[in-house]
Amino acid sequence: MDYKKIKVPFLNNKEIKDKVDLFRSKYWSKVIPIDMEEIIELKLKIDIFPIPNLQNSFGIDAFITSDWSLIYIDELRFKDERFQNRLRFSLAHEIGHFILHKNIYNAFKIKNITDFYKWHNQIPQEQYSYLEIQANKFANYLLVPRNNLIVERDKALKIIKKKSISIEKMDRGMINSYISIYISKKFGVSEEVIQISLSDLDNNK
Repeated sequence: MDYKKIKVPFLNNKEIKDKVDLFRSKYWSKVIPIDMEEIIELKLKIDIFPIPNLQNSFGIDAFITSDWSLIYIDELRFKDERFQNRLRFSLAHEIGHFILHKNIYNAFKIKNITDFYKWHNQIPQEQYSYLEIQANKFANYLLVPRNNLIVERDKALKIIKKKSISIEKMDRGMINSYISIYISKKFGVSEEVIQISLSDLDNNK
């Protein structure tokens, strides 16, 4: 396949969120944080396969095969508890490709690390960025349901007020950065992911 001719279909935020809501309703009705390994291995029947030095070699910690049978994951990050939140997001990201990019991904014929290396080095950077941005948005919407986020945001704001911390003079970005400290553990994601989610809430009022 000539990867230079790849054109990634455009998906707006609503389209991605609608697909996330449908996916969540089908595969996860439990509390947060979402257990991505349970969804992937038990419900989707996709194997998770750790391999060494994926992060060091490609600057990524996971990729999914084109036949949707395997997700390769960086071995160190898979085994190290310090990367638990990052791992959850990376797995959700790969499922984003599974849901959003099934047709185009089938054509990539990625079966192993060699195929991925060839694809990764030949796909136009702009098109690769579109794939990654869309999968990141899918992961964010999946792991941080907005209804839950509103509840946790209000709780965090009440905690801040009880501590007599004045936020009236803070801009919205600073407030989001501050309360993400309280919220991130609830969802099992990084503070940065929560900040992006809160900003999304602010922009869609």
